[in-house]
Amino acid sequence: MDDALTRPWVVTKRYKREAEKQPYWREVNCSELNNHVEIGGESYMISADGGIMPTKKGQKPPDLRYFNQAGK
Repeated sequence: MDDALTRPWVVTKRYKREAEKQPYWREVNCSELNNHVEIGGESYMISADGGIMPTKKGQKPPDLRYFNQAGK
């Protein structure tokens, strides 16, 4: 517990949209049991044994440069 915050407080922020760009509104819902992952713009699923499996037929495996390689 933090005893320093003894009463409610308010923060006012102002956001200004850039004039020439269209806004991109992205909705992201995180679920506790979500087994979907996006790697390099491709969607994959985490299998029951912890491996990564493709979500589409003929989908290539993920690129290994997105993972840390263990030194030998």
